[in-house]
Amino acid sequence: MDTLRTLEILITSRTPLIAIETLEEERAEQALERVAGRLRIPLFTWTMTRGLRRSGAVDSIYETKEPLKALRSVAEMNEGIYLMKDLYRSLNDAAVVRTIQDLAHAFARDRRALVMTAPRMDLPPELAGLASLVRLELPTQSELRKLTEEVFVNLARQHKLGPPPSAEILDKVAAALRGLTLFEAERAVTRAVLDDLTLDPRDLEVIAEMKQELLSKERVLDCVPVPESLGDVGGLAGLKAWLDKRKRAFTPEAKEFGVPAPRGILLLGVQGCGKSLAAKAVAKDWGLPLLRLEPGRLFDKFIGESEKNLDRALATAERMAPCVLMIDEIEKGFASVVSSESDGGLSRRILGRLLGWLQDRSAPVFLVATCNQIDALPPELIRKGRFDEIFFIDLPTADERRQIFSIHLARRHRDPAGFDLAALAAASEGFSGAEIEQAVVSALYTAFARGVEISTDLIVDELKATKPLSVTRAEDIEELREWARGRAVPAA
Repeated sequence: MDTLRTLEILITSRTPLIAIETLEEERAEQALERVAGRLRIPLFTWTMTRGLRRSGAVDSIYETKEPLKALRSVAEMNEGIYLMKDLYRSLNDAAVVRTIQDLAHAFARDRRALVMTAPRMDLPPELAGLASLVRLELPTQSELRKLTEEVFVNLARQHKLGPPPSAEILDKVAAALRGLTLFEAERAVTRAVLDDLTLDPRDLEVIAEMKQELLSKERVLDCVPVPESLGDVGGLAGLKAWLDKRKRAFTPEAKEFGVPAPRGILLLGVQGCGKSLAAKAVAKDWGLPLLRLEPGRLFDKFIGESEKNLDRALATAERMAPCVLMIDEIEKGFASVVSSESDGGLSRRILGRLLGWLQDRSAPVFLVATCNQIDALPPELIRKGRFDEIFFIDLPTADERRQIFSIHLARRHRDPAGFDLAALAAASEGFSGAEIEQAVVSALYTAFARGVEISTDLIVDELKATKPLSVTRAEDIEELREWARGRAVPAA
């Protein structure tokens, strides 16, 4: 309704050129039909395949498939809204741009408006100052709920379906559909219903798959499977308690209660201590899709493309919301911001865009960033307000090491009760979680090669044969601990 009102005001105030960014041409046309009906003026639509025709008419105006001929026909009409669906494809033609400029000046004196639609609107400088940009927002949850009901009723007329979905199921399906266009949502619901001739919680997986397919078109985003939950992560009691308190913060009940959606966390710590694993486990525990942004993939050799890559990635994340967005080793993507200006300021522009999004975003996207070298990050990225909290993940304590051994032994179909976990914890002092896992794996290789069962002694032998990171990089770890002391919250 906000978009409808905006379009009506623009046309009433004699705005000559309107650019609508949308993936849904049909919704844009329906909105303009309603505006035209209210204002009692005709609506014309143009495509390069059908030409120019009045809304509701069967035949198109003669010889108007070419952009210039269509624009000249528009110039001869007295009033109307002219929806030019494919015109953005011809904006590299100087004659087309010149004709649009002339029409815009003429339209400003009467009730005529030229409307262009495109998934992404890049107007030439000559037109940018004349046009008003409108973004057609994705359908709301209530609109998606209504669509789900309509699709089920229509399919029930053609197929023998199960009982109609309950109000609770409709709400869950509508929430899962958030981020899809109406066309995409209709396809997803249709696929989900026809898969098992019903609509129940199991069909939420079909909708999740549909969302994952959208990501396959993005170069800088991946949809990451999340087999582990927070229960599969050893230790980190402080971090787990913080996350558990916010587990239901994305629900409608939380919004009604007045609870703001959490924005994100920065996980700082020693390499191999479970930062990435914890980030993935958040998504599993909260029941949200996990997206991974690779900073290195953002950068492109062509001017302006790197910034567009980031914009597309963040826009896609918002479409998939609610979700968890992970940026692993964030310092590798933005270290050049503080080190040099050798890239012509590109890194700073990318950082500026990210900072603006971190500050202003309203979509329920929970950001989890991991970092090994905090001094490589610019200070404006880690100040309060960008993240809800900065957690420091240190080397595991003796009790945490016992938990980690228990998890990795159980994962490999061994009963942890058959091992001396206290002895293993003592022998692995200074080891990270990743190093403990590798010790268990190495002991399995040794036991298999000898034809014996894995034992506590074999794992201890592997630990003794390894120099952990706490020994080889002792100075770096101590420096990291010193920075975190008083600046970050202990994750343990």
